[in-house]
Amino acid sequence: MKNKKKLIPIVAIVLMGIVFTVIVKKSSEPLSVNTILRYTPENAMLAAGIVLLLFALKSLTVVFPLSILYLASGILFQPVIAVLISTVGLAITITIPYLIGRYSGKQIVQKICQKYPKAEMVAKYQRTNTFFACFITRIVGFLPGDIVSIDFGACDTAYLIYLVAGVFGSLLSIITTTLLGEKISDPFSIEFMMVLLCRILVSVGAVVIKYQLNQKKK
Repeated sequence: MKNKKKLIPIVAIVLMGIVFTVIVKKSSEPLSVNTILRYTPENAMLAAGIVLLLFALKSLTVVFPLSILYLASGILFQPVIAVLISTVGLAITITIPYLIGRYSGKQIVQKICQKYPKAEMVAKYQRTNTFFACFITRIVGFLPGDIVSIDFGACDTAYLIYLVAGVFGSLLSIITTTLLGEKISDPFSIEFMMVLLCRILVSVGAVVIKYQLNQKKK
């Protein structure tokens, strides 16, 4: 039974690899917002399904950033629906590597700490406040997102706490980047400028928080 459970991540990776191969073969250019828009059906439900599938694929690859999917959602759907799809997509993106870590076992944590020394900082926060650790790692890029997710999964972090904290930590980025996609057709409008300013402030805030945390570590 345990062996079967450990096969789940492998099966997931194979399936995602097949999907990615199909997408790449159908497109003669790198995956971008324009590529996603070109191959997304007009039917809203099917379009949402394709975008969410790409979010799932993103959880297992670094070929394209999350921001591309947020922007595409903003262009394809009405603002509220777009933010909702981006949020659900993010939940999928952070869930898959979490499950991989959960089924891989705690031995993978040591490997992560050896390769990424800053993982020890995450572990320190996790020992004192799990919610804060999950929350802050989504605001500040201590480590690649998939590595963080695998680490939390391998440490048997409660999934609900991990998911809620992770989504809340990413929410400002989700909203601002998705709304940028919605306003991108009119880049000189006041609305676009305001959303862009908010996005910049979110990025600056993340840098400041990261600096403060690094100073405390010293």
